[in-house]
Amino acid sequence: MNPPNQQYYGQYPPPGGPPPPGQAGQPHPGYQQPPQGPPYYPPGGSPAPGQPPYQQPPYSNYPPQGPPQGQPQGSQYQYQPQQYPGGPGGPPQAPGQYSQGQPAPYQNQPYPPQQPPQGQYGQPPAQYGQYPPNAYQGPNATPQAPAPYPPQQYGAPPGTQQWSQPQQQPMQGYGYGVPPTPPSPGYDQAQKAYYAPVDTAADVEALRKAMKGMGCDEAALIRVFTSIKYENPWAMAQLVTDYNKRFIRDLAKDIESETRGDVETALLALIRGPLEHDVRVLIKALDRAGTDEDALMDVLLCRTNADIRAITAEYKRIKGHELLVDIKDDVDDTLFRFYSMVLSATRAENSAPVIAAEIDQKVTELQRATEGIIGANTISVAQIFTSSNTAQMQALSEAYMRKYHRSLGDVIEKEFRGDMEDALLYILESATDRARFDAKRLEKPLYKTPRKDRLFIDRVVSLYWDRSRLELAKAAFQRYSPSRTALRSSIRGLLSGDYEDLMLALIRERK
Repeated sequence: MNPPNQQYYGQYPPPGGPPPPGQAGQPHPGYQQPPQGPPYYPPGGSPAPGQPPYQQPPYSNYPPQGPPQGQPQGSQYQYQPQQYPGGPGGPPQAPGQYSQGQPAPYQNQPYPPQQPPQGQYGQPPAQYGQYPPNAYQGPNATPQAPAPYPPQQYGAPPGTQQWSQPQQQPMQGYGYGVPPTPPSPGYDQAQKAYYAPVDTAADVEALRKAMKGMGCDEAALIRVFTSIKYENPWAMAQLVTDYNKRFIRDLAKDIESETRGDVETALLALIRGPLEHDVRVLIKALDRAGTDEDALMDVLLCRTNADIRAITAEYKRIKGHELLVDIKDDVDDTLFRFYSMVLSATRAENSAPVIAAEIDQKVTELQRATEGIIGANTISVAQIFTSSNTAQMQALSEAYMRKYHRSLGDVIEKEFRGDMEDALLYILESATDRARFDAKRLEKPLYKTPRKDRLFIDRVVSLYWDRSRLELAKAAFQRYSPSRTALRSSIRGLLSGDYEDLMLALIRERK
């Protein structure tokens, strides 16, 4: 080592360079005293700017070693390391902060603590009229592996550790701390675990025989596909899979090649299952000149959060991009904001309670957003409608009548026009009397001129997967239809041939 620099080994040398031999402690000629100010603490254990590096204190628990032999013991430039909460040689820290420099010595720790998380914890404050998001990850969410080393509280004195285990949040639905509403049958792959496979061997052979050779036996197809054995969506999916594996063919393509018209439309809707069929309906409703608002409302409105998430994920899998992007290209800005609220899946779960004070507050807000101003506040009304479950919407309708002596439906019809009026009335009428609403949905396309067969088929198939709802709709159809006739009689009188037979089979009636 260079003799003039030997005495500064492991120490701060004086600013401006080492003094001449024999004048230890005297500043270098021409050196100017720096202005007084707060002491400089080099970040990360580095020397001050313009200074040569110095040896850092050891990380062990042993005391630092003394200077080399021959070093002056009384030099005023000897560096004295200080102990701070952030680590040796760093600046003092305020409570709750952690050091940016060298870490504090760890006692009995094989690894250093985890890095502090970036950003801030917690969710942003909920928007007005929305409920806070829940921490529920769904019944099929993959549990995260626990952290191998628990985090420490930064800013604690060296050697002091504060161990904190993350608390498991209870499973909750959106808002109110209630369990989430499970997805409908056919909308969650986890439902397969509770489905008992059926024997499809004979039915697979019957299907192939019906479509093999010249012509097609539609009656055989109807008999197999509408069998009570396949009323569960997962049983239907098994039938399709077994057919494809048995004959190395595609059942959907065979149906497309062997059947025509409304029979083909209905059979394809049936074998695809409720989830894929919903997505196909959306694709057709948005991929054309002009949006089919009826199909859009049937698929997306009054659905549970779990169903909405399943539909948006399946749409992206099939189409390759987001559903909301396609909706934005087909509707106006107001309707786009409405469907943005719907697709956010922030509707109150079915088990969320009806709170009287909250209902009264929302009723007041609805009146102020409609009759209380010139020009309705569409966004405020849409926010309340899309975030309320069926029971809450029914309570809103009743409370509005009691408070303002007017029907909420009449207010919507008076204050809104076009697609927004239809969408709001769809939510309201479905909540107040769903059976009557379903009967009206079946009657409208059936008696319309010209008849809207595709819309009628889509609505019948959607009710086919929910037998209890179908039976209520059939009873309401006979009670509230203008002719007071049964749905079976209307189908017989208006449809014919294999199309008639298939529709009767789907509503579980015989010809």
